[in-house]
Amino acid sequence: MVHETAIGQAGEWIAAAALIELGVQVMVSPTSGADLLAYQGERFWRVEVKSTKKPESGEKNVYRFNTTRGSAKKQPIDSYECDIVALVSLEKRRVFFRHIKSITSKSTRLSVNRFVEGCEKESWEEATTWK
Repeated sequence: MVHETAIGQAGEWIAAAALIELGVQVMVSPTSGADLLAYQGERFWRVEVKSTKKPESGEKNVYRFNTTRGSAKKQPIDSYECDIVALVSLEKRRVFFRHIKSITSKSTRLSVNRFVEGCEKESWEEATTWK
């Protein structure tokens, strides 16, 4: 059985690799805040990574991501902590980026079909131009 920490670390590296492929400079954050720090030209984003190994139990076509922080008392992540949320499918090795203001609950569900070739570029562009 893979420990949750290992799942999270794998997701961070997959998200970082996806950003590098998009021409974004990225580093794993050395602080307890966002997981990644991303830079592109004059722009800077704090990226929180949420990972899952497989679709939600009972629903083979949906991934469920806990969009919370904390171990004892779960709190929704918010714009004080990050700007972008990277939702990582470990089984597909794909990332779907969302602007933090589009995350409205403690759980985010996305269709497995959203994690396809090119989803990183398209979702990154949408997340970084959120109004």
